[in-house]
Amino acid sequence: MKKILCITVLMILFGAGIAQANWQDDFVSDYDEFGMSVAVEEALHNDITPDEILSFIISNSEQFETKKGLKALYCAGADRDAVREAANKLGITVEDVSVALEESIAECGDKRTLSDRDLFDGGPGKRLGLSDRDIVPLPEQVPLPEQVDTPTRPRPASPSRP
Repeated sequence: MKKILCITVLMILFGAGIAQANWQDDFVSDYDEFGMSVAVEEALHNDITPDEILSFIISNSEQFETKKGLKALYCAGADRDAVREAANKLGITVEDVSVALEESIAECGDKRTLSDRDLFDGGPGKRLGLSDRDIVPLPEQVPLPEQVDTPTRPRPASPSRP
């Protein structure tokens, strides 16, 4: 019975190791064929965390640029807090993360689509990031076309009103 249990545990661990290597091989293949953005998007789609992706990018720094990896994570829609936590854990400076966020917005998205939590000017949390000076003003509201007046029948006065 113990042998069967040990063999089962070893097979599970071996399978997990193969799956781990598989996403990394897929990442490299996607990077070589399509670039960093697609590689990161596919990894996130396959439930690989930003922490795992950044760790892999940093451990292979001769092949991948950390800055491009950060921008690709933001462009792919990875949770900003998860990316910041992973970067902090891996020793990437807050300034580098902030610059990557700003560049990803310039390349991949419209600043007007940001949520309120992404807009701060070093407020109570003293976190770096976008400030009011970085926010593009909203375009002026386009007036609605003039509504065409349609003739209406006069309403008869109600009997209760004099």
